[in-house]
Amino acid sequence: MRKALLIISGFLLCFVPVWDARGETLSAQKMPEFLARYPKLLEPLDAAYDGLESENLPLLDDSGQPVGRHPIENRREALAELRDTLKKLRAEPRDLSLVTKFFIQSESLTDDLYDLSQIAYDNDREELGRQLSDLVARLDAEGDSIESYALALAQEKEDRIKQLEAENANLRQQLKQARPAPKASPGRE
Repeated sequence: MRKALLIISGFLLCFVPVWDARGETLSAQKMPEFLARYPKLLEPLDAAYDGLESENLPLLDDSGQPVGRHPIENRREALAELRDTLKKLRAEPRDLSLVTKFFIQSESLTDDLYDLSQIAYDNDREELGRQLSDLVARLDAEGDSIESYALALAQEKEDRIKQLEAENANLRQQLKQARPAPKASPGRE
């Protein structure tokens, strides 16, 4: 388990940006404020999904192939799962697995909204397409902030693991040095 975490953390650390100009640089101190305002960003989605459902826009491209990733009902479920993860993350903002899950879910939501904006534009629903595109841009910027926070948290966790492994190795070495050498048995020389 620890090795898997180190491998994943190492992989993620290859992509740690020094500064991300597109989004806010999140720290442990800023994370609670970020998490408190994030639900407001999601509020328009319920109304947008209602509108998309009532619009009955085709989810097919010109050749008749599906464009959308999944129906609106599934998108609503994914949004509810994101909100649930957000609630858990507000209670444990330093939980790397929750931060990663939140990042993945928000990226998936952003991708879905992009697909929906393209469907709206393809159906000459410019206003709806623009609203969805604006939301995609905001979610994308917030996603960059979440990503940088997750990577910084992973780096911190990896540094702590390395520190604990060094301490463990040091303690093992001290234990070896403190043990008396085994005595030879009498009569077996």
